[in-house]
Amino acid sequence: MLKTIDIVLIAVMISAAAWTFKIKYEAELIDDQIQVTERKATLERETISLLEADWSLLNQPDRLQRLAEAFKADLALEPLKPEQIIEPDELPAQPINLVPTGTDVLGGYADNAESVVR
Repeated sequence: MLKTIDIVLIAVMISAAAWTFKIKYEAELIDDQIQVTERKATLERETISLLEADWSLLNQPDRLQRLAEAFKADLALEPLKPEQIIEPDELPAQPINLVPTGTDVLGGYADNAESVVR
């Protein structure tokens, strides 16, 4: 009887050791994934910081003024006139549909569309 209990206890110890090893291995995998994700997040934060610095450099008013003056002829930029500013109710109405209903605007291509889709 002592041998049976010894064998059962040895089996329990081996299965507990295997279970502990499995849990430890899974925890290490999860830890590796967390480290990779943290490295990616750090890289993204650094990239965002670099892009923000670049954006602020590119949007400096003095630089933009020099560019506007240098390319004035190409861009045809002029100061905004007060009469150019309008209210939303002054916008033109929706365009009128000039194509009569039932007219084949696509020149017959719409007829073949269903056969192509299928």
